[in-house]
Amino acid sequence: MKKKNVIFTANRGYALKSSRMNIIKRFLDAGYTVVIATAEDEESRYIEECGAVLEEVSFNRGGLAPLMDYKAFYRLKSIFRKYRPILVHNFHAKPVILGSIAARSILKDNVKIINTITGLGHAFIKGGITSKLAGIGYKLALQRSDITIFQNSDDFDLFIGKKWSSKEKSILIPSSGVDIKKFSYKVRNAKKNNIKIIMLGRLIKQKGIPEFIKIAENITRDFPSVKFLLAGEEDLIHPDAVTKEWVESHDSVKYIGRLSNVIPLLENADILLFPSYREGVPRVILESAATGLPTVAFDVPGVREAVVNNETGFLVPFKDIELMQKKLINLIKDNELRVSMGRKARLYMENKFDYKKVEEQYIRIYQKCGLNV
Repeated sequence: MKKKNVIFTANRGYALKSSRMNIIKRFLDAGYTVVIATAEDEESRYIEECGAVLEEVSFNRGGLAPLMDYKAFYRLKSIFRKYRPILVHNFHAKPVILGSIAARSILKDNVKIINTITGLGHAFIKGGITSKLAGIGYKLALQRSDITIFQNSDDFDLFIGKKWSSKEKSILIPSSGVDIKKFSYKVRNAKKNNIKIIMLGRLIKQKGIPEFIKIAENITRDFPSVKFLLAGEEDLIHPDAVTKEWVESHDSVKYIGRLSNVIPLLENADILLFPSYREGVPRVILESAATGLPTVAFDVPGVREAVVNNETGFLVPFKDIELMQKKLINLIKDNELRVSMGRKARLYMENKFDYKKVEEQYIRIYQKCGLNV
């Protein structure tokens, strides 16, 4: 009898738990052995407790790291050799590149390889030789895969245009969706005076942490009752890292660290400020919008998929801090506009980003690959 082993690879357990848990459970319920090849952390241990097998792999998330990448590659090869999976599904840059090449080299044509491009991070934002090497890596990996799923149209067009992926094997599925029942709509007070502006993201520059703090400093001078709150974990091994000590040295922002449950923060906030440089489709915008928050963000890949400009929030040209501040002040001053945009944001999530619709698209892909799930 053919083994029913499937492997999901990702940088961290958080990505699998937050975005793929229902899919993992469907495989488990269908009798498959699910192996997660990822970092050993609280989230990956939770998935293990649900019935999956955890095989620890450490991926470097901050660009080229030859020794660590080499170790991850050979660790993946040993995992694939051990379990002989019939499906390998990779998420994030390093797992996609290393996982695809390792799986095909070990398993030949006896495995289906699916990749999800969740966004183009440090390598592409930095540019130069790092970006070129990443492009070579993606091309080598995606030539060996069966299907590549893109979360936004910018990344889809980029990869097809550069011939890193063929159009025949590429699929666009915007985001991983949002649980609109879990992140329910919160009716907000249209006459509220003490506005809370939030941001959630890792403490790295490309997430827009310096821009968030700069804007907070400028706005609180004229609107001292406005509160800026920042939630997110440190990522000190990342070349773009900023420290919590640096964040906490700015009195205009209250740093609240990493949250295991973001819903209370979202429900008590009024505006999401998200000056990230590039995303897949940012989960934080989807979850915030589902609760009724308007967003002010840069008009960059991934983000523009999640925000309808002038309807569910405001998109401004990349790095235009002055205009971003003006749009934010519009929402601070105009209570009715803020609440109206929040309602429209919720409806947009219901119509386009309900996770059940997204997951069914993934299930159909697995079924086309011959898996009974």
